[in-house]
Amino acid sequence: MQQKIRYLRLFLPVMLLCILSFRLLTVLPSAEQQLAACFGRQLVVQGAVEPLSVHRQEGFSSAILRCQKVYSDTELAYSGRLRVSVKGELPQAGYVVLKGTLERLDSLRNPGSFDAVSYNRVQELGGRLRKAQLLKTEPQVLWWQRFALWNNKLSERIEAAAGAEYGALLSGMVLGGSGRLDEETRELFTDNGLAHLLSVSGTHIVLLTGLLLALLQCVPLPWRKVIVIILLIAYALLCGLRPPVLRALAMSSVLLLGGSGAERGRLLCLVAALLLCLQPLWLADIGFQLSFGAAAGLLWLLPQALPAPIGEAAAVSLAAQLAVLPLEVYYFHQISLIALVSNIVLVPVLEMAAQMALVGALLPVCGDYLLQLAAWLAAQVLTQARFFAELPYSTLVIGKLPAYCFVIYYAALFVWADFPWLQFWSNRERRCILLLHALLLAGTLAYQQYCTLPLACYFLDVGQGDCAVIVTPSQRVAIIDTGGLKNLSTATRVITPFLRYLGKREADILLLSHYDFDHVGAAADLLRQLRVKKLLLPNEALTEESQRVQQEILAQAGRTQAHVVQSGERYALDAAAELVLVDVPQQAVPGNEASTLVALHSAQGSVLFTGDMGEERERGLQLQQYTVLKAGHHGSHYSSSMEFLEQVQPKLTVISCGRGNRYGHPHQETLERLQAIGSNVVRTDELGCIKVVFDAEGIKCYSYVYHKNVF
Repeated sequence: MQQKIRYLRLFLPVMLLCILSFRLLTVLPSAEQQLAACFGRQLVVQGAVEPLSVHRQEGFSSAILRCQKVYSDTELAYSGRLRVSVKGELPQAGYVVLKGTLERLDSLRNPGSFDAVSYNRVQELGGRLRKAQLLKTEPQVLWWQRFALWNNKLSERIEAAAGAEYGALLSGMVLGGSGRLDEETRELFTDNGLAHLLSVSGTHIVLLTGLLLALLQCVPLPWRKVIVIILLIAYALLCGLRPPVLRALAMSSVLLLGGSGAERGRLLCLVAALLLCLQPLWLADIGFQLSFGAAAGLLWLLPQALPAPIGEAAAVSLAAQLAVLPLEVYYFHQISLIALVSNIVLVPVLEMAAQMALVGALLPVCGDYLLQLAAWLAAQVLTQARFFAELPYSTLVIGKLPAYCFVIYYAALFVWADFPWLQFWSNRERRCILLLHALLLAGTLAYQQYCTLPLACYFLDVGQGDCAVIVTPSQRVAIIDTGGLKNLSTATRVITPFLRYLGKREADILLLSHYDFDHVGAAADLLRQLRVKKLLLPNEALTEESQRVQQEILAQAGRTQAHVVQSGERYALDAAAELVLVDVPQQAVPGNEASTLVALHSAQGSVLFTGDMGEERERGLQLQQYTVLKAGHHGSHYSSSMEFLEQVQPKLTVISCGRGNRYGHPHQETLERLQAIGSNVVRTDELGCIKVVFDAEGIKCYSYVYHKNVF
């Protein structure tokens, strides 16, 4: 019998490995690739509405649709998902038939930012039907939609009793989905190393498992485990069977059913392989990697590597963090030094609040009292999280590291953990190996921080807006404009992650060309998140709206030196680069014509930044030639007149605009004028973030999308 069990243990991993290899080798094209020939065409789509994705605002409804049938001229072989928006109201559940034009999903493509392309592929999102026409509804509610509707009702009850701010946090933790959370709360949790708790986490389900086991004490242990697993599966269905919930359920089942540490480790690997057989693309999902990495740390590092004097709570947190530290650096380019304290101090209180919120949402009587108590606890957690995040050096920005650093780290971790298969080394040999690894990592970090690089100017992809970041050879940073989108903070989602990618946590200068939202909409958020030494404001005649924007910016400026610019001012970034204010209106004027004209000068080349300056301002200027021009007003035909271009004579022109923007930027007339003077044109809507490098060999221009020199 034991021999058969041994053979079975050997056969199952081999079989799963073969299935997994086959699934990885036969991954279908992405949902977007499957629909590539249909973009810009009319489609008729029949599918099921995902209830938790339905949002209604200003006469429109949006949702995610699980497609069953898609028609163009003929029926297409597509069963992925689409984002849809409809004028009027979409039903909360059931089937719908829609007609609309298929568009590509918007994404901002910058180093260090959220990888929307990979996310859409994992989620099987192929495109968007915008302002579609609702042709037919079928009220039949599917079984999985019923669970989602119950989830929505419980979320509404939590938010009604706990308030919008704390209710969004608690409902996200216990029922999944954190889309309604504000950006500041997300930042607080990220800075404290608690971002994994913003949705249904493994920690939460493990505690829920313990609560259920305690409530079922009278049931014999084998049956108790079975009942708990059934209840956890029902809970996962209630949370929508999202990938994070499935992973948390799988890990909790491993801890519940597994025996010894070795058996749990084998079971964890088995569960990971099974989930990847179901969806191979989860292998590229950050949540999957962090979840199973943390679980592996708890299983293999906790008993091996952590000395007895460390408290149990600290040991658990440290084991999980050590296992996923390289992943956090790779994706977020920073380390939360306060995470260990936050996990010990804040997580127990936060999880207590989450359990209260779940019980309170389910209780018909007295539930509101529990929900209000849970909201009070959540408020205390946020207060303490804010205190921890504001401590000096609570986070350490690392920047992008070469791949060998991660190999060195995990090799050192294995040596330090003293696994049985590495015990042929003596303690002295292990200490020498660890010291060598530590020196290699420290040397790499020091080189990254203090090495001299060529002068570089990055034109970030912020959609229909402007944002440029200058990095000098001595690692000084200047930011010109911040972009601004209505439903997205470009500071949180683009600029701050990009600076972390570069290993920066402060900027020497932030210059705002004028107060249009697409140039300064993220300035207040950026000043709240980033230390800025000097803030340069435009000399603009303020309207009621621009005055409100200015007040928001100054309210967040704190100790930052704020100054209204004047023509001729010079700001030396270092010995190799200088910012010169070429032209500022002497009399304050409103709107685009107030744009500050600023130039970057260096021995290797120069860049002229024009904001949204139009032909009226261009006519009176006397300018020298510049190597690179940032085209005015996103390539509008109202800017970049021929007289202006003949003065500047740029070798390279950068146009910052959004894909498929409603203004039609850049206009064809502007492109023709640039072609006439022989200037090469690059655009953020086509190339994503554009990097222009000035070195001894001249200028080079790189695209983030294509990862190659485009000039």
